Amino acid sequence: MIAVRKSDPAKPKPRSSRQYGEMPARRRYAILPCCRRNLMARVSITVNGRRRAADVEPRMLLVHFLRERLRLTGAHVGCDTSQCGACTVLIDGRSAKSCTIFAVQADGSEVTTIEGLADGGRLHPLQEGFWEEHGLQCGYCTPGMILSAVNLLADNPAPTEQEIRDGLDGNFCRCTGYQHIVNAVQRAARSGGGAPAGAGSAPGAAAPGEADR
Repeated sequence: MIAVRKSDPAKPKPRSSRQYGEMPARRRYAILPCCRRNLMARVSITVNGRRRAADVEPRMLLVHFLRERLRLTGAHVGCDTSQCGACTVLIDGRSAKSCTIFAVQADGSEVTTIEGLADGGRLHPLQEGFWEEHGLQCGYCTPGMILSAVNLLADNPAPTEQEIRDGLDGNFCRCTGYQHIVNAVQRAARSGGGAPAGAGSAPGAAAPGEADR
């Protein structure tokens, strides 16, 4: 004889989400491709002297736009918390951490990355200074450090050592101990490193689907 287990009448049988007319949880927040296209925003940004136009998601950070869409990988992602300064670029001549700015916020702006700092084959005085004074080791922080120093020397062409340290306090270096970086900025200041950065052509192919005008 086979025993049949009876259900407890005090415990109602759970109903699936379909019985309530709801969408399953795994599909509830899915965005259809046709809807995703409607969420894209058109941006036009002048990067290193070249106008770049593309469709981006409103949530895309400027650093990801530069690295993934424009293939300009000099802006590094170091901390994801806007602390280290490795992602620093120049926006309309002012240093800014590109991991804290959406690409749509930079629409219509002029952006300079480390790739566009040199004037053709001639290095910027700050690049020369970092080379001559050994202002780098692993080099991960160097692009952001140099671009922050460009802003510093534009505001103060002859800074003291303490002013240099204060001006670069938003950029972290875990290798050099900072003294060689300070020496590099001082060398650049003596050679006119406060001049505006060049906007020469920079390497980096446009991503598929990008419109360059």
